[in-house]
Amino acid sequence: MTIDRETNPVVAALPGGGWFTEYKQDDGSVQAYPLVAWLVLADGEMIPMDAAVDGFVQDPRETGNFHRLFHPDTTGIE
Repeated sequence: MTIDRETNPVVAALPGGGWFTEYKQDDGSVQAYPLVAWLVLADGEMIPMDAAVDGFVQDPRETGNFHRLFHPDTTGIE
């Protein structure tokens, strides 16, 4: 998804709300990180955003080793 400032701009940013993103590592393990925000576009689409250790914020779905988005309340994970 590409954010287009002219036709479909970001109209709001919401807190991550307890959601997490998971990444599969080369050794087969999975690491989870909290989402920092959801970007809301003018057409209503919501884009998840997480932060890397270097502070760069990105849509995790665009990362090669992205596995899934989840909320612990729906998976039973503590």
